[in-house]
Amino acid sequence: MDNKEDDISIHTKEQIAGNEDNIFEQAAKYEKKRERSHYFKNGLLLGIVAAFLVMVIIVVSVAGVCIQKGYIHIGVNGDVYIQSDAVTDGSGIGSEVEAKLNAIDSVLDSFYFDEVDEEKAKNNIYKAYLSSYGDKYTVYYTADEYNKLKETTNGTFYGIGAVCQLSEEGGILLVDVYDNGAGYKAGLRTGDRIVKVDDTDVTDMDLSSAVALVKGEKGTTVRLGIVREGVTCDYTVVRDEVEIQTVNYAMTDDSIGYIAISQFESVTAKQFKAAIEDLKAQGAKGIVIDIRNNPGGLLTTVVTMLKYILPNGLIVYTEDKAGNRKEYSDSDNEELDIPLAVLVNGNSASASEIFAGAIQDYKKGIIVGTQTYGKGIVQTLKPLTDGSAIKFTIAKYFTPKGQDIHGNGVTPDVVVEFDKNADEDTQFNAAIDSLKAVMN
Repeated sequence: MDNKEDDISIHTKEQIAGNEDNIFEQAAKYEKKRERSHYFKNGLLLGIVAAFLVMVIIVVSVAGVCIQKGYIHIGVNGDVYIQSDAVTDGSGIGSEVEAKLNAIDSVLDSFYFDEVDEEKAKNNIYKAYLSSYGDKYTVYYTADEYNKLKETTNGTFYGIGAVCQLSEEGGILLVDVYDNGAGYKAGLRTGDRIVKVDDTDVTDMDLSSAVALVKGEKGTTVRLGIVREGVTCDYTVVRDEVEIQTVNYAMTDDSIGYIAISQFESVTAKQFKAAIEDLKAQGAKGIVIDIRNNPGGLLTTVVTMLKYILPNGLIVYTEDKAGNRKEYSDSDNEELDIPLAVLVNGNSASASEIFAGAIQDYKKGIIVGTQTYGKGIVQTLKPLTDGSAIKFTIAKYFTPKGQDIHGNGVTPDVVVEFDKNADEDTQFNAAIDSLKAVMN
């Protein structure tokens, strides 16, 4: 009995000792496994960090090369400008004239009797250089002018309440003064020409810069030098909110609708379509579209309106100096089925000429009035790193059949001069007569 107990006791102790050895072996294996896992995780983390650093180095290196080559520019306000064509300030006409400008500056600095505003002098140099291209639509904007130009209106803004365009006589022509606008209340009338805004002469200023001076905060005043029938006088206008209603319409006694479009803005296409639908609902058998004195506007807007009117096909196209062509076409299977007449005159410009030219090419309506203005070129706006900007011409517009609008304008199908001495609108009456001939 005692021997069995001893055997059991000894066997149990041996088992315990064996189990202890197994536990130590398992613990050692676990520790080694944990160490391998730890090394793997550390290695993976180091690999990720290394890969990230390599990517950063590559991106910084590529960016550095792009900045050096002129594809990326950093603005004074921290904005980053990326462009497809390299632009640098290391060469060009500036380096060629730098020595002479510095020599002139040195002479004037020594002998000129008065103080000079150097910032103004620099800006005038830039403006003069772009002016030397001989294109009144290619201009330089100072940072302040560019900021004013970028102000969005979202259908409303604060100003005098008028549609403006450049006058061939110099200054800004008021082609449509809104009846309920601040300018009309102050005495301004359609046909007036602005030559001065406060103390600034605008006779040689581009349209955008001059309009930016006219606009301002609600309730502030602006003093305008106006030329009317050869006489110059001043008007003070209190700026107020201007709600842009670009389309007005009515039904005539002859069951012919009349639509006047003052400019092609973002709201115009919607207003135009609503006017057409309302006039048709009233029983219109034909429609006169009046774009006389319409200086133009957004290409996207006029294309949208023409898609509503024309059959599928080319609406307008542009060509740059390299002959690259960009087409704007209609493929929505929508076409307006009603006789049209379009009224134009010498102040119908840009988008107005695209509108009239396309309708004429497709024979969708009769063009009535006088030769249009002849602005058929495209501008683009490029900001510079110091906050300023340049606007310059990049292409020409052509009608679907290839009419070159620029410098030529659109020739009406029915040429009728506006008779100022007549009791009635002679051009409008001619448009009505033309429609009646088609309708009967």
